[in-house]
Amino acid sequence: MMGKAMEINLEEIQQKIKRNQSKSESNKDKVNSVEEGALHNVHRDGRTRSALTITFLIGFFVLIVGCFVFVLIYNSYAVSWVRELNSQGLKDYADKVTFLELDKVLSVIIGALGTSLGFIIGYYFKEKSH
Repeated sequence: MMGKAMEINLEEIQQKIKRNQSKSESNKDKVNSVEEGALHNVHRDGRTRSALTITFLIGFFVLIVGCFVFVLIYNSYAVSWVRELNSQGLKDYADKVTFLELDKVLSVIIGALGTSLGFIIGYYFKEKSH
């Protein structure tokens, strides 16, 4: 009688071991899936940081070059406006035409976007804690 009881317990134990092994394999698959997703997110985060930083830097420097071009074009038009007004005898109006100063235009642009530039560069180089 004891032999049959031990046989039944042994079979139950073997079945429990097999169930636990299959659960363990299932859990390993789930863990691997979650780990792959986490690694994918880390790589995506790095690509996003890089794209954000590079886009902002390119835009920032394009804007600075655009300031140079804008000031040059505006001042050339302003000179032609002053000449035209003077040729028509409107010296008072010609004196009111103002010219742009590049350093002032650049200081406004850099003042407005410098803080953002610092934030984005700091975000790009921020160390990720795992």
